[in-house]
Amino acid sequence: MDESITFASSHSPPTPTLRCRLSFIIDREINVPTRLPFHRLLAATAVSSLLSAPVLAAEPPIAIGLFTHLSGNFAEYGASFKNAVELYLDKVNADGGINGRPVRLVVEDDRNSPQEAATVARKIVATPGVVLAIGSWSTTASLAAAPIFTEAKIAQISPTSSHPDFSKQSPYQFRQNNTDDVLAQYNADTIHKQLKANRIVIPYSQDDWGLFTVKATSAAIEKDGGKVLLTEAVMPNARDFRPLVSKIKSLKPDGVFLALPYQEASIFIQQLRQAGVDIPVGGGVPLTSPKFIELAGKAAEGVVVHSIFFAGDPSKKAFVDVYRAKYNRTPDQFAALAYDAAGVGVAAIRRAVQSGKPLTGQSVRDELASGPPYEGVTGVTKYENGNVRKAPTFLVIRNGEFQLAR
Repeated sequence: MDESITFASSHSPPTPTLRCRLSFIIDREINVPTRLPFHRLLAATAVSSLLSAPVLAAEPPIAIGLFTHLSGNFAEYGASFKNAVELYLDKVNADGGINGRPVRLVVEDDRNSPQEAATVARKIVATPGVVLAIGSWSTTASLAAAPIFTEAKIAQISPTSSHPDFSKQSPYQFRQNNTDDVLAQYNADTIHKQLKANRIVIPYSQDDWGLFTVKATSAAIEKDGGKVLLTEAVMPNARDFRPLVSKIKSLKPDGVFLALPYQEASIFIQQLRQAGVDIPVGGGVPLTSPKFIELAGKAAEGVVVHSIFFAGDPSKKAFVDVYRAKYNRTPDQFAALAYDAAGVGVAAIRRAVQSGKPLTGQSVRDELASGPPYEGVTGVTKYENGNVRKAPTFLVIRNGEFQLAR
């Protein structure tokens, strides 16, 4: 405040006045004669001081990074991630944010490319206010981004990366899904307990996830007394499965397990059925996407999968209803896992803020590692070395939709 003593007139007795420049809201002068009663002078001075005091700026938003496959062959998975995380953060912000601070989502498309995943990870850690990253869908993309988040000391939660190596990268990697060695036993249970099959063929995706899955699943099947007759790698975007179907017909297995993304799996099963091969088929986590049913059509009937989320479960109704209301579609397992990744992440951020310590990527990471169990739509999340363990539900495709398997 610019204060000076002046005189009202050079011809009258000197009457001191207080000149106050109020530059914050107005730019004018207030002349307060000092011959006023003292209490009125004090009040006027207090008002001028209040108006000229600086106003505290609101705290900036808390930022969370999300990177996933938003274009290319796996865009359906990425859309589920983005929808679910946005839905959760909309609720957080509608409820007042985290201790009054809004939460901002920074979204990047990694195109299911390890090179692009590393690039967008660098963009996320360079964004002011980011204290947590969610992503990616595939293990390959998640692994490529992991060193960047580790160096920045920002926790990375992958809703779906299941390769055991992901959480072994550093103390900054966490997952919402089971690891592939756990899922391998669920795959074997699908074969033996649901399909009642013992002689198996496994087409698998030629990537980090597929390579580990076929190895671990084959071991689990054989441990339980089954026999794997053939495993065959499938390249991305493969469309002609007739040579593989011919091999299957000659081997005469009593079951097929698909360790494939929904695109290749839908084409394969159509060609398998067109060739007159009517043996039972089971599938891994990628086939829990409704997109598999849409693309495969009637050929998908009878396929059995396991999932840690079932939209028809009455206990999930609140989540399913609000998701349907906003996006006009039913959430799949990937949406549910991403929703829980956002939930457990926000809970950790909230605890870090309420602790009174500076909010940093490190403080959020520490809360994730040591926090209490989080009850979400995919079950309970309690991290142990970045991993979780969640029980499966077996589903069968009937009449064009997922239903509980009997």
